[in-house]
Amino acid sequence: MQGNLRRALALVRRRTFRGPPLRVVLYEKEGCHLCDEAYRALRRVGLDRPLEIERVRTDEDRYVLRVPVLAVGGEELDAAGLEDGAIARWLRSVTLDAGS
Repeated sequence: MQGNLRRALALVRRRTFRGPPLRVVLYEKEGCHLCDEAYRALRRVGLDRPLEIERVRTDEDRYVLRVPVLAVGGEELDAAGLEDGAIARWLRSVTLDAGS
C-alpha cells in the first residue's frame, strides 16, 4: 500500500504546476451559448494549469462577429467550438512565445 501511495504522490507532484496563474480574458456577449461553453472549456483546462479567467461582456464592433474570444497578452484566439485540447495547446504556445 505504501508503494502505491508514494507513486500517487509523485504523480501529483509532477502534475502540479508551479508558478503564477496565467491571466486569460474571455470576451463574450450576453446570452451566447458558445461563450458559456468556452468558459467551461477554460475551467476544464484550468484543472491542469492555473488560470485567472476574466470574463468581459462586450458589444464592441471588434468582437461582435468573433465572440467568444480568448486573449492572453496581445494574442487573441476565436474560441467558438474549440475543444479543450486546442485551447490548451494555444495557451501553451502563447506562454512559450512570451518566454522566448
